Amino acid sequence: MKKSLRISAFLALGVIALASCNGKEDLDVISKEEAALKSVMEQYVPNVIYDIYGNLADKTEALWGQLVALRDAGSLTQADIDKVCKTFLEAREYWEKSEAFLFGAATAFGIDPHIDSWPLDKDKLALSLSNAEVIEHLLSEGAGAADEVGAASLGFHGIEFILFRDGKNRTAAALQGDETDAAFAGRKVSGHNELIFAAAVAEDLYNSCAQLQVSWNPNAPKSRQDLIEELELNCTVEGSDMTFGENLLGAAAAGSTYATWQEAAAKSILNGSASIADEVANTKIGTAHYVNSADYDADYIESPYSHRSYYDFRDNILSIQYSLYGAAGASSAGAKSLMSFLRDFNYSGASQLESDLKAALSSLEACIASGVAFVENPQAELAEKAIEAINKLNDDLGDAAEWIVKL
Repeated sequence: MKKSLRISAFLALGVIALASCNGKEDLDVISKEEAALKSVMEQYVPNVIYDIYGNLADKTEALWGQLVALRDAGSLTQADIDKVCKTFLEAREYWEKSEAFLFGAATAFGIDPHIDSWPLDKDKLALSLSNAEVIEHLLSEGAGAADEVGAASLGFHGIEFILFRDGKNRTAAALQGDETDAAFAGRKVSGHNELIFAAAVAEDLYNSCAQLQVSWNPNAPKSRQDLIEELELNCTVEGSDMTFGENLLGAAAAGSTYATWQEAAAKSILNGSASIADEVANTKIGTAHYVNSADYDADYIESPYSHRSYYDFRDNILSIQYSLYGAAGASSAGAKSLMSFLRDFNYSGASQLESDLKAALSSLEACIASGVAFVENPQAELAEKAIEAINKLNDDLGDAAEWIVKL
């Protein structure tokens, strides 16, 4: 199955008329709640979205360069392979920590499914990588030939399959030999051909991550803006010349797709957070957890080759924490964060929301600490507890959104 389309955790938000706290019709006067939410968004957009997408583009660019070097090396060393694996996991972490704000360019331009769909189509991959013509194109054209291996072989999970097996980094011996996965039986595929494939997919991955950065941040590096222009990729909100960051920061103004600051906060921070909470609990964990152990296919679990599923899920919930707390890496709410706004304006569910956020993270940390990867036992009791904790968080986020839009 492809990654499911994200379904909002609550009903579509109605458009709220912009008005001042004393009921005046002067649109230049905004209420104290709106002024505070404007400050929240001005904190959130650059310090969470721009920050994480910038780091994601940096790490995927580094990954591409390292895979090209590995592909072209006369001989492979384990140290070089381990270095690439480390960079992959760093890039992967930034991606997972961005999933609370997939409501923008990642969804509008189909980037999310393009770089993060699973399961990997190993049968198609075996066919492609045993085809000398496809390998020649991947080597000479890089990302330009990536579509020849099929959409279900691209992105993070295509690269993950090349770099990891059974929760461990691939060995130099394995990548200097032939592929032994059962899906490749009868098709001779060398480790070198796998690295040719991985380097091409990494370039395609970087192009998408550069597109994300440029589509949000009008001050993204010029080299990346030039790349996106050269590739003729979309990078503005449909029907305008604004980036997604400018659109969100321009809420309540002419041209923005957000009619009010209340709508902006609810649809972006809270709706985006609820969407990923729902997906983690009920798709990423729940799909495999609620089947009999004899009936599930390990390939239908996210990040099965690196055994990093629980880390992915934790980083998804951290993306919610950073969004609520107003900064990437934040472990407590900043003064201009949405979490502080909820407390300052006496939202009755603020404490419960924060408590359930911490409980959701703790449930996933417990899964990680167990030492048993999700792919090894998706029916684990700890997985069940994580589903319950994350669904409580999801409900809290929906309640907070309903409260905000009524301000």
